[in-house]
Amino acid sequence: MARTSFAPTRRRRSPVPIILTIIAVLILALLVYAWAKNKEVAPSRIEQDVTNELAH
Repeated sequence: MARTSFAPTRRRRSPVPIILTIIAVLILALLVYAWAKNKEVAPSRIEQDVTNELAH
């Protein structure tokens, strides 16, 4: 007597959504890193501009 399984056959999920999610997270991380880096550089540029204006 053959055993019949009524459970749906389990298919492997496509790896594409996972890969796209990883790429999206990496792009967001790079954008946040670049934005934070630009914020750190900005105050030193402002200080240089102010001191140059006061010196003249």
